[in-house]
Parts: sequence; structure tokens; C-alpha cells
Amino acid sequence: MSSLALLPSGVIFPLYIYPSDNCAGWAPLVSSISTHRTLQFTIIVDPASGPGSADSQPDTNYQACIAQLRSTGAANGDNVRILGYVATGHGSRTVSAVLTDIGTYNGWSAAYRPDGIFFDEAATDPSFLSNYQSFTTTVRNEFGPNSYIVLNPGAVPDTGYFSIAHLVVSFEGFYSDFSASSIPISSATPANKQAAIIHDGPTNVNLTTVRTLTRTVGVGASFLTDFPNAVAYENYPTDWTTYLNDLVSTQA
Repeated sequence: MSSLALLPSGVIFPLYIYPSDNCAGWAPLVSSISTHRTLQFTIIVDPASGPGSADSQPDTNYQACIAQLRSTGAANGDNVRILGYVATGHGSRTVSAVLTDIGTYNGWSAAYRPDGIFFDEAATDPSFLSNYQSFTTTVRNEFGPNSYIVLNPGAVPDTGYFSIAHLVVSFEGFYSDFSASSIPISSATPANKQAAIIHDGPTNVNLTTVRTLTRTVGVGASFLTDFPNAVAYENYPTDWTTYLNDLVSTQA
């Protein structure tokens, strides 16, 4: 199927939902990818708070269902990228442990190997920047020049972090705490290199909030859910379809 132009502001989905047999757990997302062909879906998979033990492969459900996400995206304008989850402990996790996780993801078979890495609990302080430079250089070397890198400090980091990643989650938090001012915009911190992940929102999506994300700020990606933080990424947002529709309509 021919490609459509992707909208500037897409979705970042922490998909910490188990795929289950026949990919039933991911069926709503697969459907959304097909329906919303102009949205870029950046999907984070997390089989075991990371890839699992060193040099392991994911279980057969992950194998089949990551491949299904990828093929669905390929059939709908290449609107899917898949990232492997790697925790970094805000800079406290050892470099060797992080590099082992990166290498394990890279060792997955091609059909379900991620397109890059989502570094969770990223540091904000410049004193850790050299470690993250090592991590991101490793991703580019192992996954290739088309790999994709997201850092998630959940807050605004030192500007040096923006130069080593494609996307930085500069806000992860409560709906009540989010506003346009949560996303700092400058030449060193452009809006299109930032993402917002928002939980504890209203059950019914607020169009004004979506417009703030896409038009007022112009973030590169967002995720908005009504679920509380403890289970926010283990469920589909109640008003998931409306959120996606609003992402499209506010960028028309």
C-alpha cells in the first residue's frame, strides 16, 4: 500500500500489555495502526522489564505479535516503529548492564528485532551524559543508521541529551500537572524532538489538551490515558479511539 504523509505529531505507546495468544492483547493497537495511517506509532515493548536474560529471545507470543505490528505498519504507510525497553536508573544502572540489554535486543531474530531503544529512567544531569552517549552510539552501531532512540527522563534534561536522541520524553506525569509550559521550546530543545506521556487524565479525552500537544506546543509524540500511574501502561486508555481521532483532526 502506498505511503501517506505522516502528521508531525504522533503517538508514543508504552505497550506493557502482554500480547497473549493470537495477539489478542494487542488487537486494538493493530486495528488503530490500520485505521490511522497518517499517525506515526512509536511502540515500546517490554517483555521482562527489559529484554530478559542476556542473549535470550522473547517468548513465542512476543515473537509473533511484534512481527504482526511491524507488518501492519508496513502495509499502512510504514507508520510503525518498535523500540525495546531498557531501564537506566536515572544514570545509576551500570553501563555494562545497559549495554547487555541493548545487545540482547539486537540479537533477536530480524522479524521481531526492535528498530531501536527506549531508555527509561534517563538521567537529566549533564554528569551522566557521557554514559548515555555510549548507550546511543552502541544502538546506532548495532541497529544501524536507521535506528531510533528515545530517552525518557520524564522531566526536562540538560540540553546535551537532545543532541544524542531522536526524541526526549520531557514530561511524564499527572494530567493535572501538564500545561504548555511543561515543554520548553528553544533552538536546543525543539518541540518536535520532545514527547509527553500523561496519565490520570479524564475518562473522556479533552480536545483542548490534545490541541495543546499538537498545535500550541507541537510535540513529536504523546500518550494520554485516564488510568492511574500504577497501571497506566498496562491498559488501553478508555477513550483511546477519540484520542487518536483528535490527534488527526487537530493537525488537519
